[in-house]
Amino acid sequence: MRVIPRRLRRHERGAAMVEALLSMFVILLVLFGMLQVFYFFTGQLFTDYAAFRGARSRAVGFKEYLVARELRRNAIGGSGILVEPALTSFDVSASFGDSSAHQLTVEKSLIQRYITGSRWIEYEYWFGRAANQNRRVNTELHYSISNSSNKVNITARFTDYAFPDTYTKRLFFGNGIDLTGEASLSYHAQVYLED
Repeated sequence: MRVIPRRLRRHERGAAMVEALLSMFVILLVLFGMLQVFYFFTGQLFTDYAAFRGARSRAVGFKEYLVARELRRNAIGGSGILVEPALTSFDVSASFGDSSAHQLTVEKSLIQRYITGSRWIEYEYWFGRAANQNRRVNTELHYSISNSSNKVNITARFTDYAFPDTYTKRLFFGNGIDLTGEASLSYHAQVYLED
C-alpha cells in the first residue's frame, strides 16, 4: 500500500474546497434563475386571468369602467405593492399595526370596498407609480376592449414587467418583457339588453 505524504493531502483539501465553492455558485445561479422563471409564469397567470374576467364582465353588458375595475382587481396578485391608500396612514396603522398579517387584513377589506366602488385603491403596476418615491416603476397595466357583432375581445398587458432582480432581467430580456393575456367570449348582452 502506497502512503501519500501529508503535504500532498493538504493541497487536495484545498482543491476540494475550490470545487465545492464553484459548484455552489452554479447551484445558486440555477436556483435564482428558476425563481425568476416562476415569477414570470405567475405574472402571466394573473394577466391571463384578469383578461378572462374582464371579457366575462363585458360579455354580460357591463360598462367599460366596471370592466376595467374587474380587470384590475383580478390582476392584483401580480400588481406589486399597494400605493393608494398608503398603509402607513392613520386609519390603517392606528388600528392594526405594521405586521404583514395586519397588512393582509387591511388590503382584503380595501379590495372588497374597491369592488363595490366605495373606495379607490391603486397598486404599483397599474399606473406605474411607486410606493416609495426613491424607486422608479416602469410597469403599467394596459387593456383594450373590442366588440364585434357577437364577440368580446379583451387584451390585458403589463408593459415592461418588473422582476425582483433587475440585473437578471437586463441580462436575459434586454429592456424588459411584456406580459400579455387575451380573452375572447361570446357577447351575450345583445340578447337581453337594449341599445
